Amino acid sequence: MKTSFLRPRRSTGFTLVEVMISMTIVSMVMAMCMSTFLFGLRAMYKDTQRLATNANLRSFMAQISKETLDASYFYLFGYYTKLDGNIDITADPAFLTQINDAADNDYDKWVAQGDCLVLVTKTSQYRSTDIRQIRVYYRVVTAQTLVVGGVQVGRNGEVAIRYYETADWGEGTAGASNGRTDLTTELNRINLNTNPTLTGSRLISARTVGRQVPSPYTPYVAGDRYPAFSSESPDASVTNGFVSINLEFINGSTANNLLSSSSFNYTISPRR
Repeated sequence: MKTSFLRPRRSTGFTLVEVMISMTIVSMVMAMCMSTFLFGLRAMYKDTQRLATNANLRSFMAQISKETLDASYFYLFGYYTKLDGNIDITADPAFLTQINDAADNDYDKWVAQGDCLVLVTKTSQYRSTDIRQIRVYYRVVTAQTLVVGGVQVGRNGEVAIRYYETADWGEGTAGASNGRTDLTTELNRINLNTNPTLTGSRLISARTVGRQVPSPYTPYVAGDRYPAFSSESPDASVTNGFVSINLEFINGSTANNLLSSSSFNYTISPRR
């Protein structure tokens, strides 16, 4: 009688150790893929915000450049609240400070700064005294000093910038005015002090700040920012010279309340 011995078959599955090693490798690969994906997603979001900011800034720059060139002259006010229905066209504009060149008098100039720019366009035919249109760019800020918790932390905090324009009143005719000859009267119709979101005004950017002061000097302290607009003139005339725009547009939000920003410093003069 012949006896046969059956050999036990070896299992074809994975051992617990092999399964754990495999899962560890797969988890590491998935973690690296997810990390790369999230990094790309964050980068794409930042780029999207930056592109949106730049597009908004380019649109604003194109608009204000054209309208400043088309303007006959301008007035610069410290704040939009100066347009309160009782304006003094002599006393209310931003104060002009004379900047003297230490070496000689060749480069002396008069400088003013403010957050409200008024562009005035007069007619080009017949009666040049007629006012054709008024445009106003203003940041919704009522004081340059920025106070948080009773402590001054800087000037010109992050606020919106808005735009308002009157109707185009035309040029009149050879024998008659267009009826708009008194600038003070027309400005008093634009009462932004009572309502900064006056009907007909529109938001340009919800978040803007002035360019940072490079180093503290009176009256600026560390952390201060300049107003949105400034003017430079060879004399003390409030309407003679160049307009300079100094702004940063902001989009997005992070722990530092700033995800991306774009800025420009642009100087232009009305056409005379």
